[in-house]
Amino acid sequence: MFLIMGLLGLTACVPTQGVGYPNYPAYVPTPGQGQYVRPEYLNPTPTPMIPAVDACQSQLYRGLVGRHEGAIYIAGLPGRKRILKPAFLEDFDRERMDGIDPEPPFLEVKDFLPGQVLYAPSIRTVSDRIQLGPVIENRLTIELDREGYIQEVVCG
Repeated sequence: MFLIMGLLGLTACVPTQGVGYPNYPAYVPTPGQGQYVRPEYLNPTPTPMIPAVDACQSQLYRGLVGRHEGAIYIAGLPGRKRILKPAFLEDFDRERMDGIDPEPPFLEVKDFLPGQVLYAPSIRTVSDRIQLGPVIENRLTIELDREGYIQEVVCG
């Protein structure tokens, strides 16, 4: 008798095939439950690129701002380049007072062509700011201050 009761007790604990335990419905997970959800910040993002309007890639050379022109091999920068530096015409009529008189509108202009390693100055390198010539979108323009430190790097 104890033997029969023991066997019946043991068979009650054995699950049936495919339905789960007796008296319990089959477990059906909700969609997405138990699945790894990737955090938003780990999702891949495209590599930021230089905008199309920056044809001369001037953003790559923003780190040159504040450095002296003598510390940079400007002829080694790729593509067309132009260097603008304040220039002064010899004016023997009067003395210029720093901080009082306005800056003269003249610039020393140096143009470098692609692949040009050595720079030979042209006859006329001093120009008025108004007469700089046409804007060339793929030309890198480097503006210097009076001491030769880079102030701005733009296309044009």
